[in-house]
Amino acid sequence: MDAILQFASQLLDRARRLLRTVLHAAKHEQLGGIVFWAALIGICGAFTGVAFRASLRLVQQLLTGSTAGLVETAKLLPWWARIIVPTVGGVCAGALLWGGHRVLRTARIVDYMEAVAVGNGQLSSRAALLQASSSFFTIGSGGSIGREGPLVQLAATVASKVGQWTQAPVPRLRLLVACGAAAGIAAAYNAPIAGALFVAEVVLGSIAMESFGPLIVSSVVSDATTRHFLGYGPVYQVPHINFGDAWELALYALLGVLLGHAAPPYLALLDRVRVWFKRLHWSPPVTLALGGLIVGVISVGVPQVWGNGYSVVNDILNDKLAIQLLAFALVAKLVSTAASIGSGANGGILTPTLFMGAAFGALFRDTLHFVDPHLHSQLAAYAVVGMGGFLAATTHAPLTSILLIFEMTLDYEVVLPLMLACVTGHYVARIYRRGESVYTRSLKSKGPGDDDEWRLRQIAPLIRAPALLLQRDAPLGQVLRRLPARGAGSAYVLDSQDQLVGQLDLQALRRQARARQLDKSVSVAEVMQSAPPVLTPEMLLGDALDVFLAHRCKQLPVVSGHWSPVLLGEVWRHDLLLALQERIAERVDRLAAP
Repeated sequence: MDAILQFASQLLDRARRLLRTVLHAAKHEQLGGIVFWAALIGICGAFTGVAFRASLRLVQQLLTGSTAGLVETAKLLPWWARIIVPTVGGVCAGALLWGGHRVLRTARIVDYMEAVAVGNGQLSSRAALLQASSSFFTIGSGGSIGREGPLVQLAATVASKVGQWTQAPVPRLRLLVACGAAAGIAAAYNAPIAGALFVAEVVLGSIAMESFGPLIVSSVVSDATTRHFLGYGPVYQVPHINFGDAWELALYALLGVLLGHAAPPYLALLDRVRVWFKRLHWSPPVTLALGGLIVGVISVGVPQVWGNGYSVVNDILNDKLAIQLLAFALVAKLVSTAASIGSGANGGILTPTLFMGAAFGALFRDTLHFVDPHLHSQLAAYAVVGMGGFLAATTHAPLTSILLIFEMTLDYEVVLPLMLACVTGHYVARIYRRGESVYTRSLKSKGPGDDDEWRLRQIAPLIRAPALLLQRDAPLGQVLRRLPARGAGSAYVLDSQDQLVGQLDLQALRRQARARQLDKSVSVAEVMQSAPPVLTPEMLLGDALDVFLAHRCKQLPVVSGHWSPVLLGEVWRHDLLLALQERIAERVDRLAAP
């Protein structure tokens, strides 16, 4: 017995040493170490997606008495139930938002895109759970909205908590949040490459390997966990498709042009409906109930508007939906989606956008077949290409759109027509709306309609040299000899590559030195605090002001990039306010000029 206990004790000690070694190798300071955390976040993202889907089915069963597809559920319900269920779901979703905001004492929830682009990477778990709970009632009651939005927000929040728990510096924390978002998208669509590329292309605006590599690791691990270990398959059942003769590539390019012209009015409609609902000045329960009521009334005649549209798109791809019904479903889905999103429901826009593209492409193919009945390409070919083309035109992310559809079909023949449609749709759509995409508002980190010209000046001219810089390996005794007698409240800590890794409170250091409570032999790295939120030279004045106000800082460091944070200097808040005042004065003078 003693031998067994001794063996178990030795085994436990070895396990502890192994864990300590792994955690030491996975430190955040080196980019290679973040691969460990990216993989862990991928697993967390997969299980977050599974938990989200299970909770959604539970709420759907509570509201409708069925766990089947939402469209099938709507067809089984009587006409009056189709109206009541989405309305009641809207009331419940709105009541959760209204009560949750009063408890959280905040009127604004930070989106994961904002946390990565200009924030410090910290996301609120309470806010994410509130959004997810509200979306359960909206989606589970038939709201015309996708589930990927709150799912990705939840996965990104889990990644943020992992980063905060491991005390990751701000640049790495942002990267971990981006990895969580990629894992969430991969879990939602079983498309790991597209999930990583979406975050890199839309959120980060860069495909540099120092950030794209961890995104790939996270999304691949998430997809493998979801698909191979948890048994979830692809969301769209795409048959083998004949894309026609080579000359039909011109028709796919024409489809991309048409989708590029159709995307801006689609986005404009969503914005106008949002403004219309906001002007009502109603409480969230009433506003979301109105959105649900509109969806319910439309579903009396067209039950295909319920849910995110997965089943309808599968019917389109497998040619099981009459073309006359498809035209009505497209218009009805457009109005229903605008009502759900405009009312303030929490959900994703990407899945309804894929529905619009598939329906538009199928209608385009039917029109071509009417003109020339001898076309060899199938209806599903134009539907699949339409999904990618419309997604590229609304998100301005053509690479993501190409890879997402390719991963859905796993058919190389789709690549050429898909590339033509996505690129032409993207370039045509950029002509309108000042090139803004469906995600522009989230990336700008500001409220809708706040497009004042004074925000367009960058902070680069305001950068000044920091008062004091310290190396992380420097001993504290050497630092104390360099300290000025007064002033310089904090100093930035750099590594050997001049990357920002932390900061040091000099006032607290002086107090400890006077009280002889300081071990001068230790290094700066052992006593430094985490790095503050950072700015980049190309950041707009208004966006930088948002960061200052959110964190109540007097000065903030400026780095060359979020993923390679070489310190360039710092910007002071009063310099920023003076620059904004000057810009506003210039604008007032121009408006007052005759």
